[in-house]
This record gives sequence, structure tokens and C-alpha cells, in this order.
Amino acid sequence: MKLKLRNAWVCLALMGLHALAAAEVPAATAEALMHKSGIWSQLGDVAAQVKAGMAQASQDGSLPPDELKRLERIAEDAFAASRLRDSVLQALSRDVTPAQSAVALKWYDSPAGQKITAMEEAFSTGFDDMNRVMTDGNQALAKASPKRQSLLSQTVKASRAAEAMATMEINVTLGILQGLASAMPNPGKRATADLRKVFDAKKPQMVASNRGVALSMSALTYQSANDTLLEQYVKFLSSKSGAELTGSVMDALDQSLSKAAQRLGGAIPRAPGTTSL
Repeated sequence: MKLKLRNAWVCLALMGLHALAAAEVPAATAEALMHKSGIWSQLGDVAAQVKAGMAQASQDGSLPPDELKRLERIAEDAFAASRLRDSVLQALSRDVTPAQSAVALKWYDSPAGQKITAMEEAFSTGFDDMNRVMTDGNQALAKASPKRQSLLSQTVKASRAAEAMATMEINVTLGILQGLASAMPNPGKRATADLRKVFDAKKPQMVASNRGVALSMSALTYQSANDTLLEQYVKFLSSKSGAELTGSVMDALDQSLSKAAQRLGGAIPRAPGTTSL
């Protein structure tokens, strides 16, 4: 059975909306950024989101219940919050500059920043069914005024959400396959490299497709925000510091989730009932 995990990966990219080259910052500063941006909280939801994606993909009955439980246990360990947080913390401590952290903390400590973070955390916690999320998001988008739709489009563009979705989808998929290959007698490194070329060729199409997904998700995430608040958020994301911080956090999340995917793939063959992804 092929586990259609895309639903779980899509929402992970939205964590990059609250962005965190080359002086280091103290770990305490990087951790404060993670807490105040909501990343710390949202990384605690990842394992549950991955397991929800697995359960949704197995609704056709092709995966025995015992095997699903086994895969869920593996996912719980591979995407453990402590592991993801430690990985992101190390990357941000290394890559974020003092100037960037100062700008970010000023935004996150502001009333506007706190409201945006609360909305993003609530969306992450409630993300349990991709179909429901898209239905609700499409409805919210359809009700939005032309000005509101423009602001949402600017948010998606400034956050580079569609690009992040495509990148993470590719790297997480390849991470699982690399993990599987590493556990096999004859690792298929060439096959994985060939598959990356295929994905890279399709990436522009994936980005274009993900723009609509990101737009609907943003409409749902920021449904309670007024236009003025969204304008402030777009201004932050579009600033030089905001754009640099977005890049840093996207890279940190991508690295952390790719490593977790490799752990997931590597653990699958080590127990009875191996499942093909």
C-alpha cells in the first residue's frame, strides 16, 4: 500500500509563516523565538498530524489495523516533539543573527504578532482532517471580500508558503525513501537520486498547485483577523528582516522534518509486516 502522507506534510509548511546570515544567537534567544512565534507549540502537533494522515490514507482497508498501529508508533518516535524542537533550535541558534532576532522578537511581542501567533497555533492544533480543512478554508475564501482575498494572496506570497509546501513534500518523501534504502541490504541511492530529479522537474507545477491550497488554509487560519491586522503581518513578512527570517526558519524546519522522515523510513523494515510506501 502506498501511504498518502501528503495531507500530513502540507500543513507542516504553514509553520514557516512565522519566520525566524551569519552570526549566532544564544540558544535561549532562539528558544524564545520558537515559543513566541508558535513554532515550539506547533512542532508538538506534528506527530499527531502525521498519524492522522496515515489513518486517513488507510481508510480503504488495505492496511491491517495492527500494521497501522505499528506505523503510528514508529511515527510517534520519528517525529517526537523533543527531537524536532532540538533540531530546529540548533539550526536557528546557528543561522539567525542578533539583528534578525531583535526584529522578530519586537514583532512577536507586539499585540499584532501575539494575535497572529495565537491563530496559527490554533490552526495547527485543530488540523486533523485535510478534507475538512480544505472545505472550511474554501468556504472562508469564498466569503472573503476582494480586498481580503488580495491580502491573503499577499500573505501566501510573502511567506513563500506554496514553495515551502513543495520543498517539504519532496524532501520528506525522499527522506522516507532514503531511510528505507539505508535499512535494505543493497541501498538504492541511485534510485533516490533519480527520483529527486523527477520531483525537481515537477516542482514548478507543485508550487502552482499548492498556492490554491495555501490560500484556502490562510483564509481559515486568519478568519478572525481583521484587514488591518493582516496588513501588519504582510508588512512584517515583506520586510528585509522578515524575508530573511522566513528563509532561516523554512530551512530549519525542512532539515528537521527531513531527518524525521529518514528515521521513519529506516524504522519501517526493522519490524514484521513491512509496508511499501
